[in-house]
Amino acid sequence: MKKVKVIASIMIFLSFVFSGSIVFFLTINQIESDSKKNLVIAEHVYDSVYNMLIKPVMVSKTMAYDTFLHEKLKIETAHSETKMAEVMSAYLGELRAKLNYSSAFVISNSTKRYYTSNGIAKVVNPQKVPYDIWYQLFLDTKKEYDLDTDRDQSNEYRWTVFVNTQVKDENEELLGVCGVGVIMDEIQTLFKNLEQEFDIKINLIDTEGLVQVDTNPANIENAYISAAIQDKAGSDTFTYKRRGFNGVRMVRFMEDLDWYIVVQGTLEHVAFGEKLILILFLVFLFTLAIFFLSLKIWAKKDSAIHNDDSLEDPITGLPNRNYFKEAYGEMGIFTTTRYKTMAFFDIDNFENSKIYKNGNDLLKNTIQIAKKQIQDKGQILRWEKDSFMALLEINPDESQQRFSEICTELKSKLDITISVGVIDINLSDTIKVNYYRAVQACYSAKENGGNGVKYNDPK
Repeated sequence: MKKVKVIASIMIFLSFVFSGSIVFFLTINQIESDSKKNLVIAEHVYDSVYNMLIKPVMVSKTMAYDTFLHEKLKIETAHSETKMAEVMSAYLGELRAKLNYSSAFVISNSTKRYYTSNGIAKVVNPQKVPYDIWYQLFLDTKKEYDLDTDRDQSNEYRWTVFVNTQVKDENEELLGVCGVGVIMDEIQTLFKNLEQEFDIKINLIDTEGLVQVDTNPANIENAYISAAIQDKAGSDTFTYKRRGFNGVRMVRFMEDLDWYIVVQGTLEHVAFGEKLILILFLVFLFTLAIFFLSLKIWAKKDSAIHNDDSLEDPITGLPNRNYFKEAYGEMGIFTTTRYKTMAFFDIDNFENSKIYKNGNDLLKNTIQIAKKQIQDKGQILRWEKDSFMALLEINPDESQQRFSEICTELKSKLDITISVGVIDINLSDTIKVNYYRAVQACYSAKENGGNGVKYNDPK
């Protein structure tokens, strides 16, 4: 009887494997067919989105090379502010009307005036408006142009994709920044039509995974699709990843825009009957595996699935920017009153060959000295490259004192200097605004020669 049971069990097992194998191979063939179809759809979406967004890029670059604009910016101070406002307003108004963009702008590097078709909107001054630090941050990237999703203050604060381009003369001297804005509604309309036509979801994300364009406004500059960055997509073709049982994600880098396009959809072939057979087959194999393997081994494997390494900087051992995103979300607000002060600091002249040669060791030693002063009064995070953020439980005065001592010790022991920006955390502001204030203070310290602490007084 025992032998019969064994033979019967083997026959059942083999018949199950045989039928399951047939379903499996048929499904694989259909998956391959669906994959090709989905990639064709993704390429069509890419072409449609690229053609829409490359136009404002080309317009902005054309503006940057316009000799008329160069001439006016060079002689700007020779004319009255009113006269310059009239000239630039006419120039930008004609451009905006002719090309049908929601906004066109020029920022003079000498006067920091922000010209629009309506005249001078403001004077860029990060000392008064922390958000204006974006201008200097863009220049520091050394990029010819970039795309930035933001709310247009001159257009009822509507979501807009701005193309910012550096304006330089024939001698490569910086004259300012110009650009145009594409109102988000126009891009969302294109996305909605494509999503409805092909039953897909489309997003544009930056190189950190932050959503820049979405048909749902709540996700813009608020949600992350970090998994898409991990696909390591190139600019030539789409990557293709399965998501769950019948989902797919296709990602491609849009090099001219410095953004990724993410197209998510489903495999149409998976009908209910096929799902049931495949699920039963997988359950059977899983049960058989459990019969022969110990539960302890499987539990160990399951516990190894999750990995927090990506939340820690491998060089300094500090929590990194991914950790900050997980804990607070860069676009939200602080949900704790624990921290009173934020500090942003980086090493002065880090790209100097002498310093950079021993970069990793310097970063480690810098943090060891900083930790000794901070101790249990807060935490330090590795932000990027040679930049760090500190969240402190002490008041700004004590924070400034501790960072001043850090500056002294770093100069004495490592022969390097740092610039530090210190602010009071304002819980009524977004984390982004608090961050900009701290960066602004750090830049002020650098402009004063570095090796010091600058406090950004909210008053």
